[in-house]
Amino acid sequence: MSTPPEPPNGPQNGPQNGSQSEPPELPANGRPPQSPPTPPPPPGPPGQFGAGGPQGWGPPPTPHPAPPRNTTGIVVGMTFAGIAIFVVVNLLAFIATLSAADSVGSGKNIIMGVGAVILAAAALGGGAVLIMLRKPWSRGLGLGLMIGWALMSIVSVGFCTGINPAIYTDGAL
Repeated sequence: MSTPPEPPNGPQNGPQNGSQSEPPELPANGRPPQSPPTPPPPPGPPGQFGAGGPQGWGPPPTPHPAPPRNTTGIVVGMTFAGIAIFVVVNLLAFIATLSAADSVGSGKNIIMGVGAVILAAAALGGGAVLIMLRKPWSRGLGLGLMIGWALMSIVSVGFCTGINPAIYTDGAL
């Protein structure tokens, strides 16, 4: 009988018992060990595509949002509408307040003061609330109510809005 030839590397492959070699031991999972993954290549020099060169196509660029609509016309139009609405409401409130003050024997100044406070709160407070809604139509209407109150105060010298002190002291009623 002859002995089998030795492997090309010689006896460095592991222990040998006589003429037969034992198979290498396998891990618990029964698979031979694998080599660790290779690290990624180092980044290239910085250039047109940045460090590492182009990285592929990547996702498509996100579309830009549409530019905001120009709402200036709505705001200006509703401002004029707010002025007109306040003028009508102010004249009606002025007539109603005067008729209510005229129907009582005493306390006319109190009724005029309450009417002036209600009118100012409706115009200025309501205008501020409408402006805070941040919609074009509400901003315009709120500005219109405030501007209407100011214009009526100036044009009527405070009689229509109740801020003229002569209403309360000189017996203008």
